[in-house]
Amino acid sequence: MTAVGVDWASGCWVVVVHEGDDVAITTEPAMLNVWREHGRAADAVLVDVPVGLPETASRACDRAAASLLGERHSSVFDVPCRAAVEADDYEVARAENGGRLGSQSWGLVPRIREVDCFLDARPEAEAQVFESHPEVCYAAFAARVDADDPGSKRETEGLDARLAILDAVDEGFGERIRGFVEDRRADPQWHHRIQSGRLDDVLDAAVLALTAKEGSFGVLPADRDADDRQVIVYPGDGA
Repeated sequence: MTAVGVDWASGCWVVVVHEGDDVAITTEPAMLNVWREHGRAADAVLVDVPVGLPETASRACDRAAASLLGERHSSVFDVPCRAAVEADDYEVARAENGGRLGSQSWGLVPRIREVDCFLDARPEAEAQVFESHPEVCYAAFAARVDADDPGSKRETEGLDARLAILDAVDEGFGERIRGFVEDRRADPQWHHRIQSGRLDDVLDAAVLALTAKEGSFGVLPADRDADDRQVIVYPGDGA
């Protein structure tokens, strides 16, 4: 099975590919490159960007993810409506979004638009590309291996806690990710443009790849319509 996790890292997409016993960590400049180089042959591609934009109201999947995370619900941001995503001006986008649009949401609009346009241009990808949320995945895996909440990924302790969860879920995979992270901590200059300050993005892409490898997903919200694309997938209970 070939599983791919994708996360935006302030200038490029970080891509973790998990195929059998092999693990590859690289970057791509655009989602089209991710698809061409890694996605077409993959069983599942999980991306930490909204897939399926609301026309007006907020998304049920985001509310469900925030509820699942409890005290760390702030890691789930409100996805702008389609008209806001398609606007080129912040004030216009804010007005289209009911007068509310946070800086984090606005900063991700180009990536949201990119993924939306990619799926529109490559409809065949919809069978393999799914939205996920790294913090929801870590929470699900932590519960499975009886680990503590990993805390903030902005802190060294949070990164180490996430590495420990990856190790506990899939030792071989976790070891490969740990080796990469430790190498980048010691020598942040790397030709694939992943600097030491973006290691949290590597860990986010890694947990998405590990989730994709399982193949059987939990889905938020649980009471969704069968054809609803506004869903967030995460590790199933016993996959």
